[in-house]
Amino acid sequence: GHKKWIIPDGHIPFKSTGREPDFLSQDKIAVLNLNDEPAILKLTIFYREEEPVEGFTLEVKGRRVRKFRVNDLINPFPVILEKDYSIMIESDKPVIVQFLRMNTGNRNLALMGTMAYRTDK
Repeated sequence: GHKKWIIPDGHIPFKSTGREPDFLSQDKIAVLNLNDEPAILKLTIFYREEEPVEGFTLEVKGRRVRKFRVNDLINPFPVILEKDYSIMIESDKPVIVQFLRMNTGNRNLALMGTMAYRTDK
């Protein structure tokens, strides 16, 4: 694992045709913590025109996976729907990060998953 991860291409459409909450359009992040101790994650959301939003904190227990919806990040400020965003994830322990997008903006379900980009910078 690594301590710093980047998800460069986030976008949550406002419109969904799927049944809530399972098929609501969403971006999701999976974090695997292989350490024995909990990992504390600090997230920063970047937009094209708005200032970055810092202050999101999550915990992943030791030797566990935690999946969370970006849609549910509301404190200190909700992620803005219909706007392109990027996320920087900084962890106090090495972790592994995967990104998933489900777009149900039309009746044809679109699902995509990819590894986040790890960086040491």
